[in-house]
Amino acid sequence: MGRPPQCLECKFANWQRTSAGRLHPSGDGRCTREYPPVRLPISMYFIGSSAPRPSGGYINRKDEWRQCPQFQPRPKP
Repeated sequence: MGRPPQCLECKFANWQRTSAGRLHPSGDGRCTREYPPVRLPISMYFIGSSAPRPSGGYINRKDEWRQCPQFQPRPKP
C-alpha cells in the first residue's frame, strides 16, 4: 500500500464522525474548499443560466495518496 491520501493533513478535509465524535470507520469525508466565482470580461458570457460550479468533493481516508493542487496543511494547535 502507498502513502495515505494528502487529505489527511489538509485543513479543508471534513471527515464523517460517529455519534461519539470519533472518525467513522468508513473513512468518508468531504473537501470543503470553496472557489471564488469566476469573473469574465464584460465581452464574454457563460452558456447556460449560471456560472459553472464544481461538484463532487468526496474524499476517503483509505484512498491511495494523490497530489492535490488545493492542499493546505492544517494549522498546528
